[in-house]
Amino acid sequence: MNIEPEEETRRRFGNKISFMEEFKGRTIAVVLDQVQAQMAEGAGAVVLIPIDGIKQTVVAVEGVQRTTDLSTIKKIMSRVLIPVIGRVRVGHVLEAKAMEAAQVACIDESEYLNPIMSAYNHTYTPYFMFREGPDGANGFAYKMEKRTIPKYPFKIPFICGAADMSEVLQQIYEGASMVRTKCADDEETHDASKTFEIVRKIMGSLDDIINSDETRMYQLAGSYNARPALLQMIKEQRRLPVPFFAAGSIYMPIDVAMLMALGCDGVIVSNRVFNILSPETRLENIMAAIKKYKEPEELAKIIKRSGGYGPKPK
Repeated sequence: MNIEPEEETRRRFGNKISFMEEFKGRTIAVVLDQVQAQMAEGAGAVVLIPIDGIKQTVVAVEGVQRTTDLSTIKKIMSRVLIPVIGRVRVGHVLEAKAMEAAQVACIDESEYLNPIMSAYNHTYTPYFMFREGPDGANGFAYKMEKRTIPKYPFKIPFICGAADMSEVLQQIYEGASMVRTKCADDEETHDASKTFEIVRKIMGSLDDIINSDETRMYQLAGSYNARPALLQMIKEQRRLPVPFFAAGSIYMPIDVAMLMALGCDGVIVSNRVFNILSPETRLENIMAAIKKYKEPEELAKIIKRSGGYGPKPK
């Protein structure tokens, strides 16, 4: 049970969001090893997510798609100066604690890895409950029967996936400091059109919340199974209270520009970019696209430098 003062929980969560907001308008790169990590850093990526390069073999032998080996993460951390994110299975508290002890900058509670049936029933007071009702305002604990990791006690931020606004609000409510799009299948093999579909759906829902009156806002809160206070916060700020990144088969500069134009705060570049001829050039063009997405003439130059819209990865 989280028994620390509410103000401390609020302060720490606010600091975690502030840390993640530093990456707005930038790119996060998914990498396999130190070589790819240094290449991505040199091209301008601001954060790295190491993944397991032999995951298919591991799945075949062990029947589970596990988190990246900590030795690989440590090697990458020793070669770069930018933050590194550790991925863990949904609900695996001890994997998350191990990642925090390994001094990763952030944890991605990833649906792409096999989830476990968490034995933990979380009892803590979510940050966004402080704005409303006696259970939040007076600091009583709220029991959450969830099979996800209790995020508020951790000192480092969490990234979590969402496929619609209901999931976005749930992830924020539970303590995610950044939300990214998620997909039903493996992120490195799925179609980017699904990422666009999710982004458009979430942004449409965001507009609905921002433009809602009080009656409509309470209706939306009911349909999303969310606290009205969280929707009110979104309406007042006219944006989500945490950064929102697109992820899933993103490796084309023009796609990056379009996702930014749709309202994303940044993108997570697929590891598939390293299967393209001259990945360094492609990464540089992606970094340029995320900065110049409002300038059609610059985008035309980027497309030309990319050799058209870019060949598909192998």
